[in-house]
Amino acid sequence: MIVPVAAGHVEPGYSHSSQFISELGAAGAANARLVSLAGFAPIGALVLAFLAFAYEILPGTRKRRTAGAISLAAVGAAYLMAAVFPCDAGCPGSGSISQSIHNAFGLLEYAGAWVGLVLLGSTFRDSAQWRALAPACMASAVLLGAGFVAMLLPELASVRGLSQRVAEASIFGWIAIVSVFLLRARPEAV
Repeated sequence: MIVPVAAGHVEPGYSHSSQFISELGAAGAANARLVSLAGFAPIGALVLAFLAFAYEILPGTRKRRTAGAISLAAVGAAYLMAAVFPCDAGCPGSGSISQSIHNAFGLLEYAGAWVGLVLLGSTFRDSAQWRALAPACMASAVLLGAGFVAMLLPELASVRGLSQRVAEASIFGWIAIVSVFLLRARPEAV
């Protein structure tokens, strides 16, 4: 997330509190191409790579694990699509075809991540080795849902950027926690 933070500091008039992250890659943004190619695209690819590597190690039946991983893959897909289909200036609810595709994948990201966190949280709860991570999974789902709903409420427009960052932090915080768990766990323990 270094690229969006740095780009936000050099984008004229940009507010991390009130503006969406995608506005840094929007049509006409000062560093749109850099944000898309050095920020959004690699983040999407890394999320998908994490899920591919972690998939066989994650607990649960193949059906539940697959459903959870595919749902979370929406995060990676959305970031890749944000790199290809930038939002219009201001990231409105409607606009160009690119904006419509961008919005559709944004919705898919948050809905998919929420479903994936809930599904994997239940598999973590059912696994003795992973049980300690179940509360973090569910807490991430709650924060994600709250952040997503808050960023859509017109009366909270002044903090929609902050709300989005709460939602994003819940997703990437979960990935970080699971990554640390995987690094520390012995292969036979997972």
